[in-house]
Amino acid sequence: MHVPMKLSRSIVEQAPAAIIVIDMDGRVTYQNAEAQRLLCFSDAAIVGRNLVQATGQRDAGVASTVLASDQARSADLAAHRQPARPSVRSMARQDGVRVTVSCTEAPLYSGNQQVGTVLFATEITDQKNADEVALQQAEKLTLAIDAAEIGWFDIHLQTQELIWSERVKQHFGLAPDALASLAVFYQILHPDDRERVQQTLTQAQADMQREDGRCQIQFRTVSPIDGETRWIAARTQAFYDANGKPVRLVGTTADITERTLAEMQLREAAQHDALTGLPNRALLFEYCDYLLAQATRAEADSAVLFIDLDRFKAINDLYGHEIGDKVLQEVARRLQACTRREDIVSRLGGDEFIIVLPRIQTGEDPETVAQHILEAIVQPIRVGSLELALSSSIGISLFRKHASDLDGLIRCADLAMYSAKQSGRNTFRMFTPGHDERASDRLQLEIHIKHQLESDAMVLFYQPIVDVKSGHLIGAEALIRMHAEDGKLLNPDQFIPVAESAGLIGKLGHWTSAEACRQNQAWRKAGLPPFSMAINVSAIEFRQRSFISHLAGVLEQTGMDPGCLQIELTESAVMDNVPEAIAILEKLRAMGVKIALDDFGTGYSSFSNLRKLPLDKLKIDQSFISHIDSDEFNQSISEAIIGLGRSMNLKIVGEGIESDLAMDYLRDHGCDQAQGFLFSAPLPALEFESWCKDHVQRFH
Repeated sequence: MHVPMKLSRSIVEQAPAAIIVIDMDGRVTYQNAEAQRLLCFSDAAIVGRNLVQATGQRDAGVASTVLASDQARSADLAAHRQPARPSVRSMARQDGVRVTVSCTEAPLYSGNQQVGTVLFATEITDQKNADEVALQQAEKLTLAIDAAEIGWFDIHLQTQELIWSERVKQHFGLAPDALASLAVFYQILHPDDRERVQQTLTQAQADMQREDGRCQIQFRTVSPIDGETRWIAARTQAFYDANGKPVRLVGTTADITERTLAEMQLREAAQHDALTGLPNRALLFEYCDYLLAQATRAEADSAVLFIDLDRFKAINDLYGHEIGDKVLQEVARRLQACTRREDIVSRLGGDEFIIVLPRIQTGEDPETVAQHILEAIVQPIRVGSLELALSSSIGISLFRKHASDLDGLIRCADLAMYSAKQSGRNTFRMFTPGHDERASDRLQLEIHIKHQLESDAMVLFYQPIVDVKSGHLIGAEALIRMHAEDGKLLNPDQFIPVAESAGLIGKLGHWTSAEACRQNQAWRKAGLPPFSMAINVSAIEFRQRSFISHLAGVLEQTGMDPGCLQIELTESAVMDNVPEAIAILEKLRAMGVKIALDDFGTGYSSFSNLRKLPLDKLKIDQSFISHIDSDEFNQSISEAIIGLGRSMNLKIVGEGIESDLAMDYLRDHGCDQAQGFLFSAPLPALEFESWCKDHVQRFH
């Protein structure tokens, strides 16, 4: 075995790297202990053999060529006094297992004659495997980022150098060759967002490390190419040096334009009256909380006008709801024309409107506005070939003088409006304490409700619910009615608010659920086909502690299948306290009771909260069904609700269907169930039973 004199055998043997000496023919003349451990060849098995061939790097035919090339390269580097360059090789051990090594070659001389080569080898198998895994993970991450359409960026804070991906350019509406710089980024930010985003980035570059260095921000960009506004959600992570100073901001971007526009559309629909486009009650109160707070700070005067149309019901009854709706739309336009831009015109519902004047100089200002409104509304309203006459009654209340919040102001203006009606209509009245006499009427109604409950004199009407595809009866909604002292039938909106304020809503709800379940079982015994029974539950009743236990008792007492009972709740009933609502709803679901969200679209439900609710159905509010065959706004809202329901695996019910065109539209767009005057008005129990029998015969 030939070992150069200059090498100390003891040092070589103890070296942590594998050292192998080969002659000019590539045959191994020496290996140290580490080489023997690495390749598992004994001296007898490797010495004298061609290293390249023995370790399976090449076949015999090309081994000599590889050897000559390697030795020439190492000699050339040595001649030019250049350091040896490591190469990566895959070698086979004696047991056939392959290892990856990093090799450095140095020529071996005897005098001036090269007599061989010394190989210094270090195993890097684990490192190579880790590198390959990292590469695969990086490729997967790149694919995932591309699939999720996520962009990334990297800001070096000291140099202000910015690097961003191609996807970021797409998100920002930039050209493919656009330069990556903070100046370009700030330039394309929406003017209303620019200062806020700059402040956020400046804060992120503060000297002291804050929290975990993460930040989330949403902003708009305006494309320099097409001027299109895009909504972007960005997440950033700050990286700090040893002194806690941020040195880099790395983050991602996501284009949330489509989602944001959809949410804005639903929010707009939820906060505006679908018929007139005016702010609804929810938006009215949101605006006025701010305006009245401003008025308080400035010690300014404000006023509320409550407008009710005189004898509007006669127009609906005589010409139909379509004409009535056009009249309401025209009234809304005239009210807006009578007010300033800073004033708020809102529709409460039906033929009632509210106007808030946030800034008045004297108490006569609202009276002047009221007079203009009276004169505007009394002008003939033309709808097609019809010329309709209309008037209004207006009540006025003043901020601080009559009430200090919007609820109180509306109440006072409402009382004054009724005084105007009693004075002959087509006039206005300022609130006076004498108007509180109306409160006595409410007391009389409260006493009457109690008497009706005690004497079991309440009445339920039933409206059928049909399957959109087959037309078969699948359910009924129980709707409560009450006879007034004069024998006239009162609708729920005429007595339910009084029952709620008097604390009677629980008893009213208990009676309704018991009677509806009893009647459903009676029809089942009478031979009617099985169908579900839907009952409306108020927000107050829903949150009463006795609600669940009472309902369970009713089901047990009547023997009704819980799966045939459906509870209908409004958005406000469940969104006031979502965790509490979920707990109650889960108990109902555990009983087998079905749950529907009623009048959906008239409130604004957070999507994240809505997805948590254990629901079975969404009922599209009838205000969106009206003229759905021709009204693009109602169409877009209804289609959005249907799509949302589909994504949550919920059944969709259309309410207030009055025409075949509306029915056809909902059927074509995936609505599951339908309810409305097209099929039947709400009917007393006996009439509903007759309707059911006729309907069953028609479809069987």
